[in-house]
Amino acid sequence: MNIGIDIDGVLTNLEHYIATVGKKYTIENNLGFDDEMNTNTIYGFLTKEDSHRFWDKHWENYSTTIEVRKNASNIIEQLKKDGNKIIIITARTYDSQIVKSGIHRQKNMEQLIIQWLNKNHIKYDKIIFSPLNKLNDCLDNKIDIMVEDSVANIEQLKNHMEIVCFNAKYNRSYMNSQIHRVYNWDEIYHIINDISSFDKKE
Repeated sequence: MNIGIDIDGVLTNLEHYIATVGKKYTIENNLGFDDEMNTNTIYGFLTKEDSHRFWDKHWENYSTTIEVRKNASNIIEQLKKDGNKIIIITARTYDSQIVKSGIHRQKNMEQLIIQWLNKNHIKYDKIIFSPLNKLNDCLDNKIDIMVEDSVANIEQLKNHMEIVCFNAKYNRSYMNSQIHRVYNWDEIYHIINDISSFDKKE
């Protein structure tokens, strides 16, 4: 099977980073912060402008120092050994940085992502930078299962492939019988095996 894997919120604990580094930033700058991180905010920030200002300052630190989720590299390696193709599909870009610095800034971001994946021993067959439309990239690469955390992306993809949703406060209220909600990478492995076994029976 072709397995698509998102980075932020799936390979990383983006929620924890925002709840710690992001909250500290908002306190120091007298900005509002939503502790519940509901779907009406942008990862805890009350305005898009606040979010952009935070990432202007912290995107490189996040990209280089954020830890990989527990067991992610081992599970992905095992999925590859099982015969699956691993395709990293990330929408990570940074709007205000791109506007300011153009293609060079985006290329730098892509390099940092690849370096981070290598540093954390994440093995993959292909990486796709997909800031505009994950659906087209998933369809073009015949993705069978997508591991995702973004409600907007899940809504776009759910009728075209199996969806494994990595649980977070910002997606917890999203209820859909078409998705498989998971809380760690060990659960991801079991869910993918279940889906694979069911497909083989079909």
